[in-house]
Amino acid sequence: MSEEPGGKEPQGGGGDRPGGGGAGHAAGSDDGRRHGAVRSGPLGEQTGIGGQDAVRHARANFVDVHGRSAILDGTRGDVHLGDHHHYHRDRTGLPRLVSGAVPRDELRRLRRVFEEPPRYPGLLDLVKQQRLVALCGDPGSGRHYAAMSLLDAVTRGKVERLDPRTDLDTVAEADLQEGHGYLVEISGEEALAHDRHRPEDERDGERHGERRWRPERPAELHLDRLSAILAMRRAYAILVVASGGFADELLRGRYAQLFLAASAEGVLRKHLVALLGHADEDGLARASQLARSQDVVEALGLDGLRPHEVEALAGLLVGHLRGESSAEELVAELKTFAPRQARAWFASTSRAAPRNKAAVTAALRQAAFRTAVAVYNGSPYSVAATAADRLAWEFTVAAFPDREPGRALFSDHQDARLAATRAELFDGEITFGGDKLKTRNVRLQGRALARAVLSHVWDDYQSVRGPLCQWLRTQCDEEAPMVWVPAAITAGAMCTLDCAFALDSIVYPMAAADSLQQRMAAATVLAQAATLSAAVRPVASNLVRTWARGEDRAQRGTAALVHGYGTVAPSVSASLDELGRLAGHEDVDLLVEVAFSVVRLLAGTEPEVVLRRLGAWLGDRRKNRRDLALVTVDRLLWNRPRELWGLHDRPGLREHPGWPLVAALFRSEPRHTRMLADLVWCGLDTARWREPIEDGLCEWMRRAEKDPALLDALCDFLPHLVSGAEDYERLRNLLRRMARDPDEPLTPTTVRRLRAALEQQRIVIAQPEGPARAAAGRPAELEE
Repeated sequence: MSEEPGGKEPQGGGGDRPGGGGAGHAAGSDDGRRHGAVRSGPLGEQTGIGGQDAVRHARANFVDVHGRSAILDGTRGDVHLGDHHHYHRDRTGLPRLVSGAVPRDELRRLRRVFEEPPRYPGLLDLVKQQRLVALCGDPGSGRHYAAMSLLDAVTRGKVERLDPRTDLDTVAEADLQEGHGYLVEISGEEALAHDRHRPEDERDGERHGERRWRPERPAELHLDRLSAILAMRRAYAILVVASGGFADELLRGRYAQLFLAASAEGVLRKHLVALLGHADEDGLARASQLARSQDVVEALGLDGLRPHEVEALAGLLVGHLRGESSAEELVAELKTFAPRQARAWFASTSRAAPRNKAAVTAALRQAAFRTAVAVYNGSPYSVAATAADRLAWEFTVAAFPDREPGRALFSDHQDARLAATRAELFDGEITFGGDKLKTRNVRLQGRALARAVLSHVWDDYQSVRGPLCQWLRTQCDEEAPMVWVPAAITAGAMCTLDCAFALDSIVYPMAAADSLQQRMAAATVLAQAATLSAAVRPVASNLVRTWARGEDRAQRGTAALVHGYGTVAPSVSASLDELGRLAGHEDVDLLVEVAFSVVRLLAGTEPEVVLRRLGAWLGDRRKNRRDLALVTVDRLLWNRPRELWGLHDRPGLREHPGWPLVAALFRSEPRHTRMLADLVWCGLDTARWREPIEDGLCEWMRRAEKDPALLDALCDFLPHLVSGAEDYERLRNLLRRMARDPDEPLTPTTVRRLRAALEQQRIVIAQPEGPARAAAGRPAELEE
């Protein structure tokens, strides 16, 4: 189609391909606004920066190893605290120093099953040299057994447990026995208070006759003194310190070492031998093979089992092989391991002394870090750490509303913090523009941990839901997809646990917000919830339908964005019906949001359905449907697959994440070539849309100069846009303009290749038997 003199658009059909001529727009100012809006803001190109990576990592928290949806559940398990030894009696009337010898039987059993952890020889040398060492690590990691083994090695079995409430700065030489080894456990943040210097308001209990004992927090000079006393008595001592603020402080000194758990395989072998005996080689082989089986590994969902978990696993495996439990019972028991770890973590948080604000704050920071890493599992560490600081702020404000919390600076020991969360760093990358950027990412050691942590926090701590929901909404207001996408995906999973609460606290406030970013997040939450739970799906569907037919502009926009995921309607066709209806509102911004969802569906699992619907809209007499189709065609040329991520992977498009969507579809789905070309042709043949469509082709040309495969695709695609001499001249003039561009001209080599492709098509259509397109009627490929 061509324009009439004066730039007016012809009325009715024209040219070789009808359907473009009737696509007039409203006022010219609206056209300019529309063209600018689609390429800017949250629905613009920055939508894709890290988005594909973020949704892949976030979705992995809620699918099993086979890719099936695995919603949060409330699986319970008894709390096993591993190497914890707590004493809660009041110390009134006790002597200054209380110790007890470790029984010989316990040491003999330890020698049979103990597996040396990493750096064990170095730890042994350090104990011999300094006589005093602090092992810092997470409860359950085997610190206690390692400490007893070290003391057993240097004292030949003369090992004592020291009362964990002992003031180490008051220990005298006479209190220690010659040549003995002493183990004392500092069990958690409740032992951190400096009793002599705590605030006046914390002495209230003693003013009323209630005596509260806390041990002195040992400083480096206290440890120096204790080390000297141990040397005089030729004795040894090992402190077992739980992760937290005190451990971080000790690790910056010379006495502390970060404890790393022993190899799970080695520990398992020794426990199996202890249970079955060395002679039962067949039983050992069968148990080891069962431990490596897919069913067992998947049910556990944990990597690098802790020693107490390995001991429990060995007992379960042997019991199953002896016929004491069925396969189903074994799997059911193994599935409780991750929830047990979550319960133990947050039980330790709740044990922080309520009158000691510093201890509570430190415990809340650890709880916030564990929760944030569960949400941002697989994401850049900087994103997870920043999110954890924000969540700690929310937790602290909820716990102490009368004070403004701050952030801890220069006080965290990163390795200890990760070890206490069963997390590790690894090298990753994110897609930024067209490039891959190397990042340092963090992940939990086990695919079941994230679900266990999040379900436990949500289900078991009702008062935590308020600050948690506030935090999720704050995270969803960030423009960076690697920040808001995992938060929205997690909120969607929360909807499967308590839909009414999550809707009220998370979805409704965001769905009605003025911020497009928050509406995108609300749409993602609902789409994710509908994907994970068949029970939630009809609720989400009815809610979106109500919003789409309501009077609230923001909620209509949210409804449009939800349909882009294709999860709340019965089919892609039904989602397109709803999107077409929403396009009937005279609202340019809403039209942009609707078009974004259409093109996202086009990048989904049923592109042919969307392509045929676009063809139907181009031939529709209703102006709003034609406008919607043309806005979508424009997006076809500049949106990239990485910007149009959904909740399911599209393997074909994954190979070309940075190409224009039309090019990626052309290469991955060759059978759709005719329909894709017809849509682009209609855009070029529509007067008011010719310029943005040509801009999209120009951008394709410029990118193709740096990507030979993309240039090949362009050379193969351009001939499909030529069905007559007018088309040929239009594209030839476009090439001439690009070759003479004063700022960024195409190279002569690129121009020659593109001209050759057009020239070959001109020769074909010039022949009498050439495949000229029909002069009337919409092409059959675009009909529904």
